[in-house]
Amino acid sequence: MTADLAWLDVMDSDDLWIGEMIAVESVLGPLLMINIDGVIHAYENRCPHKGGRLSDGEFANGVIVCPNHRWEFCAHSGRGINPTGQQLVQHRVQIVNGRIKVAQHQT
Repeated sequence: MTADLAWLDVMDSDDLWIGEMIAVESVLGPLLMINIDGVIHAYENRCPHKGGRLSDGEFANGVIVCPNHRWEFCAHSGRGINPTGQQLVQHRVQIVNGRIKVAQHQT
């Protein structure tokens, strides 16, 4: 945990099940929340290609697939799989007292 970051409460951790991907609205904008084997990841809920809502796409085997043009991203890192060289905007995540909190995106 980093003390100088402003952490924003986005949801209850019980509302994001293992293997689930959901959209959440926050003051940071639309977020894509993913639970991979109990590890929570948060990304901007938009594809870097045309801005499509990733939450309307698919999530299986650790891969996020954009619904518009089928671009694929690693759910663990946000890195582009197909095509490579792309990166989702990722947010730091922490869980405090059963609440999921996110900070500004990592660079």
